[in-house]
Amino acid sequence: MAYQYTKPVIKRILLLFVIIFISLDITSCKLSKKKENNVQSFLEDELKEAETKGSKCALKKINVKSVNQIRWTKTAKEVIPCAIKLLAENKNDGFIWSVLGTLYDNADQSTDANFCFKQAARLTGKITPFIKQWNYLGPFVIGKTEFDGDPVEAYGGIYNVSKYREHKNQKFYSEFSPGGEITWQVYNQRQPKDVMKIAPTVNWNELINTLSSMGITEWQGWVVGEFSLNDDRQNVALQCLGHHTIYVDGIPVTGDVYHRNQFFFGLQLNRGLHTIYVRLRGKVGANLMCSLQVKQVPFEVLNPHYLPDIVDGHVFGKHIAIPVANYHFSKWIKISKIKLVDQSHGNDITFELLNQVNIAPGQILPVNIVFELSEILPCENIQLKLKLMTSEGNKDFLVNLRCRKLKESFLFTFLDHDGSVQHAAAIYPLSDCMGESCPVVLTLHGTTVPPQNQADSYKYMVDKEFVYGVNGAWLLAPTRHGAHNWEGPGVLTAMTALDTLAKLTDEYSWLTIKADQERVIFAGHSMGGHGALNLATHYPDRALALISLAGWIKKEEYGDSNLFFRHDIAASHVDPGVKFIMESSITENDVDRHVSNLKHVPVLIRTGAADKTVPPFYLRRMYRLLREIGAMVNYTEPEGKEHWWWDTKDTNDGGVVNDKYIRDFTTKALEQKLGYCRDDNCKQVSDNKYSKQDYSFTYTCVNPAFGEGLQGFQIIQQVTPFRLSQIKGALKDDTMVVDTTNVLRFSYRKNNSKLSQFKSLQVDGSSVKNLEDKLKISSTVYFCKNTDAWEVCTEDLEDSRGPSSYGPARRVAEKKFYIVIGTQDPKAAVYIQKFAVYIANLFFLTSDTPAVVIKDEELEIDQIENSNLIIIGSPKQNSRTEMYINKIPVEVKDSSFSLSNCKFSDPRSGLLTLAPKGKDNLALVLMSNSYEGLYDVISLATPTIPPMTRSPFSNLLPDYVVTGPEYGLKGPGGFLCTGFWGNSWEYRMDISSCVC
Repeated sequence: MAYQYTKPVIKRILLLFVIIFISLDITSCKLSKKKENNVQSFLEDELKEAETKGSKCALKKINVKSVNQIRWTKTAKEVIPCAIKLLAENKNDGFIWSVLGTLYDNADQSTDANFCFKQAARLTGKITPFIKQWNYLGPFVIGKTEFDGDPVEAYGGIYNVSKYREHKNQKFYSEFSPGGEITWQVYNQRQPKDVMKIAPTVNWNELINTLSSMGITEWQGWVVGEFSLNDDRQNVALQCLGHHTIYVDGIPVTGDVYHRNQFFFGLQLNRGLHTIYVRLRGKVGANLMCSLQVKQVPFEVLNPHYLPDIVDGHVFGKHIAIPVANYHFSKWIKISKIKLVDQSHGNDITFELLNQVNIAPGQILPVNIVFELSEILPCENIQLKLKLMTSEGNKDFLVNLRCRKLKESFLFTFLDHDGSVQHAAAIYPLSDCMGESCPVVLTLHGTTVPPQNQADSYKYMVDKEFVYGVNGAWLLAPTRHGAHNWEGPGVLTAMTALDTLAKLTDEYSWLTIKADQERVIFAGHSMGGHGALNLATHYPDRALALISLAGWIKKEEYGDSNLFFRHDIAASHVDPGVKFIMESSITENDVDRHVSNLKHVPVLIRTGAADKTVPPFYLRRMYRLLREIGAMVNYTEPEGKEHWWWDTKDTNDGGVVNDKYIRDFTTKALEQKLGYCRDDNCKQVSDNKYSKQDYSFTYTCVNPAFGEGLQGFQIIQQVTPFRLSQIKGALKDDTMVVDTTNVLRFSYRKNNSKLSQFKSLQVDGSSVKNLEDKLKISSTVYFCKNTDAWEVCTEDLEDSRGPSSYGPARRVAEKKFYIVIGTQDPKAAVYIQKFAVYIANLFFLTSDTPAVVIKDEELEIDQIENSNLIIIGSPKQNSRTEMYINKIPVEVKDSSFSLSNCKFSDPRSGLLTLAPKGKDNLALVLMSNSYEGLYDVISLATPTIPPMTRSPFSNLLPDYVVTGPEYGLKGPGGFLCTGFWGNSWEYRMDISSCVC
């Protein structure tokens, strides 16, 4: 029964509500008045106290700008009276309360600071959610290297220059500005999600035309802004989209250049004002959006970037990488266990951690987990609820696995060369291979193309139905996040995917057709076209054929993305010897330099005649070079076709990567099997593959660490590392006659090619005796040069360098590695840990690589036995540094270090160097004479080529680099020494730029 009220009752109730409301309002007004009186009293008392102590405001005009001018350059005692007066006129401005609170903290007046921050928190919250005013200085010219110079360094660097950003007549100098002068400008941000768009007023068209260069449109500059944190011990997180590195109070923090939005990075900050510095790098314009949060949880489980598919109810690849972000202001988080909470259908899938790991404060680490199916599942998508168990609590998260039919393209994951979880797409062969395992068409995608899209582009229509895949071959489309250009980590990921596909198909009994990783057609489009050339030139003994579509030759000559010392600040300063060393560290990826390795590989290269993205010029050059060496090459330029097309002659005929022309070439290459034979006498090889005049080869190599050799020959060691080496061979009757250039050690492994069907071997005029007997004992025979003669030797290199221990610096990340931080100096340990977290986050953001950070005192030898190390800190700062520095000609003293006879004693000198870690592993040591020097060395990890980024240390860095006091201003022009270690880790003048 509903209640019924009479009108008088209703009136009394309404009157009561009015009285309560008025009372609350009066109470609120009284409290507000009390707070206002408290604030007014506080400000009056503080001003009197300051003046009593002799501190008076010297400003004639008090406003935000004038107070900023003095607070960035004067002591807290001098600024406090001015800040109080400013606040008296702006009592409801939370940011100014934070300003005064910070001044009191700096003056050790914590009680007064507490009051100010309490007011600030009441008005603006615990943290400034975004920066309202940015000060911008630029544009300046910049080059394409990761570490070009900064013109602001000539005036003390951004941390000094920005103190005067509110002053008039602050002039700087730039080639971009008419008259050659630029000044600070102000950009205001109104809303948290507003994108700050920096568009320098430059006549770009004039520059492009007069300099005949698109590269000139890239520029650098700085933006600076402040935010306030109004409470201590907060889990502060920062996200900056559009740029790879942000500096918070001078400490580098990783930004998200890829705009993936889910990544915030934890900061370890005390209450007060903090400054963000962003070294902008833009092309015509630049965008930036930074957000700040106080996280209510100490960690977060983020969405995985990719997941494996279930294939016909079976597991195909069992690895998943789950990114975990540690936002805690001080604690490391231990990941201890993964547990299945719920599953949509089928018997429970089992999950376990690959390893227990600790995540440093501020770090995002992909945590690797593995899973197994106990039985075949129905081919339906599976919803899973998992629980991650940590030292800071547990977190549930969802994972959805889709199921794909065997005849469809599917994704699988695998554990890569560097310990990361990567993924690839694959398609089962359209037909079997007569009872044998099937070759693999390894197809590499262009920029931003997902692997499944690449795989599914291998289609054509038959009777109104698309047919996907390749007859008589597995189709494999690997991928790797980041701007690797199918070089370095990209190449190794592709080859690991290939080997994994063969391993998994061999293990899984439910697959009747296996994959053969030794018989490969390397293919690719655009960036993938370059990748196909790169893989085929370095793994030619696996190559059945090569298909490069719309590819380019070397990144430094393609477009304007990687110009080598063209517009750089460093170009005015760099020593020619430094340029030689830097270029030598990337020459291994110049496919034209390695073209001789393709002489006996059938090649198809094609580019659209109207392609403006990758002009036909590049593949025309490859066509010329291939013809010059007598290679079997097919080259076409379809009229009117641009960079990509779906239809070559007919609708849905396979298009750019899979039309009839390419399918016919592929079929022929698969049937021919590269002249391989199956009987002992090799009588079945057709004469159209090897004619009498081409029973010869030239194997070219720049870095023995990259690739597998040619015709069974592999260079193991060079006379002069990182210089061109060659083995030229010619089959004369039953003898292989070999001449070598810059080769100190090589190996030979017999294979099934025609050029391997010899009975005796002659090297540089010396005959090798009993070769066939030696090959019966071991499948691989090693040869060493002793003075002028060659002799058979063992595989053991003892303490000298070879493929597993050659540089350059980037090779430290070409297998699983740890970042070891020094803890021996408590003051230095703070910034060393932050530097390590920055590098670790860079590896994750740029290439999905897990970089575990570990303290020197917690490192266990068994844990790192087969791993590489990045070691941060000098011997006094890091207990692990000395054992590796002692293995190379570097001597460290109290305030200096020496490399051979060169001594570096300037406080801002820093060293990056490889050192041996056992026979087959590497350590990369980062150390310096000071904080500033270490800051410079850490910056060598900084990635570029926006809007993408390369992996840290992956470009232009040799075995060692010494940075000097002018490195910040001159970039590589400030390198004091660069070079490569010799075969016994000795210093060599011929492969060093040092002049001392």
